[in-house]
Amino acid sequence: MLASNWTLLHPSTFILVGIPGLQDVQIWISIPFCCLYILTLLGNCLLLVVVKREPSLHEPMYLFLCMLAGADLVVTTTIVPKILSIFWFGHGSIHINGCLAQIFLLHSFSTMESGFILAMAFDRYMAICKPLRHAAVLTNDVVAKMGLAIVLRGAILLSPHPFLLKWLPYCRGNVILHTYCEFMALMKLTCVDTGAERAYSLLVAFLTGGLDLVLIIVSYILIFQAVFQLPSKEARVKSLGTCGSHACVILVFYTPVFFSFLTHRFGHVAAHVHILVANIYLLLPPMMNPIIYGVRTKRIQQGLFKIFCVKTRIMPTLSNSSDFSPPTFMLMGFPGLEMYHHWISVPFCTIYLMALLGNSTILFVIKTNPSLHQPMYVLLSMLAITDLGLSISTLPTVLGLFWFNVREIDFNACATQLFFIHTFSFMESSVLLAMAFDRYIAICNPLRYSSILTNSALVKIGLAIAARSSGIVLPTPWLLRMYKYPRGTLLLSHSFCLHQDVLKLSCSDSRVSSVYGLCVVLCTLVIDSLLILLSYMKIIKTITVIASREERLKAFDTCVSHICVVLIFFIPVIGVSMIHRFGRHISPVAHILMANVYLLIPPVLNPIVYSVKTQPIQKGILMAFGKKRTIH
Repeated sequence: MLASNWTLLHPSTFILVGIPGLQDVQIWISIPFCCLYILTLLGNCLLLVVVKREPSLHEPMYLFLCMLAGADLVVTTTIVPKILSIFWFGHGSIHINGCLAQIFLLHSFSTMESGFILAMAFDRYMAICKPLRHAAVLTNDVVAKMGLAIVLRGAILLSPHPFLLKWLPYCRGNVILHTYCEFMALMKLTCVDTGAERAYSLLVAFLTGGLDLVLIIVSYILIFQAVFQLPSKEARVKSLGTCGSHACVILVFYTPVFFSFLTHRFGHVAAHVHILVANIYLLLPPMMNPIIYGVRTKRIQQGLFKIFCVKTRIMPTLSNSSDFSPPTFMLMGFPGLEMYHHWISVPFCTIYLMALLGNSTILFVIKTNPSLHQPMYVLLSMLAITDLGLSISTLPTVLGLFWFNVREIDFNACATQLFFIHTFSFMESSVLLAMAFDRYIAICNPLRYSSILTNSALVKIGLAIAARSSGIVLPTPWLLRMYKYPRGTLLLSHSFCLHQDVLKLSCSDSRVSSVYGLCVVLCTLVIDSLLILLSYMKIIKTITVIASREERLKAFDTCVSHICVVLIFFIPVIGVSMIHRFGRHISPVAHILMANVYLLIPPVLNPIVYSVKTQPIQKGILMAFGKKRTIH
């Protein structure tokens, strides 16, 4: 009997639930978790390799950065494999020794992260406030001793945790409502007074994260005081610029900590929100830290370029030589704003994430809901696939330019990119036309709707759209390949390749390509827009003869989402055309911004429009995320 009670109160295994209330969609939640983990491993390992291979980076700041990267790798590797095993295979059981080891590694290396960030703040303080003593104070031996002290502090202060938890009776079961073992999560399963254990945990938190934050704030107060005493504005800006990356890392690390603390202490929010915030706190900083330093530190960028044999140039070189060969192109970001490219990348990255997430959600909802297997939503799926293709076509070069200043792109890669950009753009126009035809049949010929728009008819429409768009664009790269170009690197006007942008750089007679490009636009965008307009003229004519006002409104309401999407697509097209034809004296930034709006905004707004305006999509999204809610 005593042995039975001991087994019940001291279980050999615990069960990790994952995210309570979202078990049905954990397989989908695993996708961003897996992406974050892969980016974390790749980014921090590359950072370690670059610093090791570059002697110029063997300085205190970068040595502390390597220590931070090592701690980030341990923290994420401690929890993510188990999280993915829960999400993918439902393997939530974990032996008590494994659980205690996870708690020790997680908390000790989290405190080490805080300590390394403090050490980096001290390095910045010495470099700015005591520049003449910086090299003498922060020698390699001192850096090694500081790193060892931070490691020992975290290990010693957190080593009692597993022993305190090992012998506690867990009379409230062995089910942990979390994705990983965590000190407070196990405390909630005990039924004895844990005041001493909680007090020790709070003391450790104060002596590590709390004290580190106070010292970091004091360091930056002294840094600001020293910087603002400098006589010239350029010197002040340059000094603060050396702290920019570290300040970003501090915000990325401590902001989720504060948010998690506030929601835990004062926020009456669902359990799954607490757990998601806790996971963000552990997964986001390790992924962002190498990106921040990779984007903002030129020497790290140069080290990366050396590893991947990427050569970058700031200005193109043109030659009048008669020796012609396939050229290399130089992509352009926002001229005059090059120093702000890493900040401009933030909205661009957000737009790409929203486009990928929104359109993927639309596809998932339509696929998993049989009630949405109707012509209108099948065509919406085609639109979402087209938007995903359009976003992915521009993403590599845009973010590569803004993050890593990778400007060069060879002819073959450029031709491939412009083929996919123009193909998916024309496909979007064609899908919008097909959706207009769907609305026309549904309103003007409702009795024949199901017999006309059958599944086989929809498949044929989709194949026709893909064949028309790809077939009509396919000759474009081959025509461009036939022309001669000056030797050297040629400057394009955007952060991605477009047909007309490449064409104007050729030295040959390009009238054939110009005429062909004009014919393509007339046969796709112009004809599609005219047919969409004709469809809505007939739809409006049919609606106006309906006797009941409620029926007229109901019929027109089924077209509102499509009308919004048509406007979102064609208004930027018209804007780009007008600026290109009549705005030659407008700043190049306006041209570039309008081209980005034309290619980036529709993929973001289309799923939002259909999610907001279409109740079946709303219900499908709520069902997909395991929420029951009545939509009025």
